Order: sequence, then structure tokens, then C-alpha cells
Amino acid sequence: MIRALLALLLLAGARAQGLEIHERPLPWDEQRRALTVDYLSRHRTAALTGDAEVDTRMTPRVVVLHWTAGSTAASAWNTFAPARLGGRPELQAAGALNVGAHYLVDRDGTIWRLFPDEVVLRHVIGLNHLAIGIENVGGGERWPLTEAQVQANATLVRDLAARHPLTHLVGHFEAERLRGHPYFEERDPGYRSAKADPGDAFMAAVRAALSDLGLQGPPEPAAPGG
Repeated sequence: MIRALLALLLLAGARAQGLEIHERPLPWDEQRRALTVDYLSRHRTAALTGDAEVDTRMTPRVVVLHWTAGSTAASAWNTFAPARLGGRPELQAAGALNVGAHYLVDRDGTIWRLFPDEVVLRHVIGLNHLAIGIENVGGGERWPLTEAQVQANATLVRDLAARHPLTHLVGHFEAERLRGHPYFEERDPGYRSAKADPGDAFMAAVRAALSDLGLQGPPEPAAPGG
């Protein structure tokens, strides 16, 4: 009863902030769950627990912001929909699980929920087991991210912080700098990817709108020669 009341209060608060989330769920079926188990077994030391079943659910601690590098929400949804990764040989060697995201933010600021917050998805090396992924439609010089997306991301992250014990907010391009942090788990030291999304300016704008939350970013990069 108390949990239900708290959920209603959080929902009312989110609506007061102008948050509206549209449901456009992607399949969470047995194939995707099995591929997630396989992926986690390959990459997480904590998954090596003998005959115990690998947990495909999580307690979110981190939010990672991304861009899709495409022009429409529909194309992103279609990319994430299959359970099995198509193409992308640079990722195939690390597992057949397709990439995905929990939320998708369109260029006008519309927010789509694709998966429940607590399921593990493949979207960021080393942090998938505790990170919510938010994809933004567009990116780069061809489709610069919009002010509407900045505001939508800030409102969504604020809502997520009210519902989960979040400690960090990072851009995809910043995630590598968390290597060495207790959150970061990757058994293959050579499994890395160079990312640019969603860019310094976008992260700075979202963080400015959320400065009161005290969410941490990645460590500062080491000084040259340091």
C-alpha cells in the first residue's frame, strides 16, 4: 500500500515537471533473455557463479546518454527490435545480443519507453549491469541534438533519480573513464570502443539543468604526462 502511494506521488511529481512518457515497448522474450545471460556470462566476473542463474535484472546506479546517429525514432526502434545483433562485426565477437536502450528521445523531445528500467541491456561496455540507457535521435553534424532533447533528458533523468538510487550520469563517450571504478566490470581488457556521443556540449547542458541532484560524472582525464 505504501509503495503504491509513493509511486502515485512520484508520478504526480513527474507530471508536474512536464514529464510525459509514451510506451513503445520492444520485445523482452526468452531469446533476448538467453542472449543477455550469454553476454553477461562472457563479460562479468560476478556472473561466474557455478550453476546459479545469471541475473538479467538490475538496480540502476548510472544513466548513460547516447545518440542514435540516425534521423528518426522509427529507424532506431527497428534497429533495437531484434534480439540478435545484425551486422556490426566489431561487436559480434563480444556476443550475439543486440544493442538496445531503455528510453528513446525524439528530436522534438518526445520520450519513448522501450524496456523496463530494471532489465539489463547492451548499450555501454562495462556498465550494462547497472546502467539505464537513453538514446537521442540524431547526432553529429548532420543531425545536431536539439534543445528540446536537452530538456527532455534532464526531466527524464530527474524522474529516474527519484525512483532509483542513481549516483552517476555519463555520456557514452565518457564511460571508458570509469574503468577502475567499482561499478565497471569487463573481463576482456581488449573489449573497448571509441565513442563521441552525445558530445561535451549536450552533456554540459543536461548537467547544468540537474546540478542540484549531485550526480557524479566520470573522473577527469589524466593530464598529459601525468
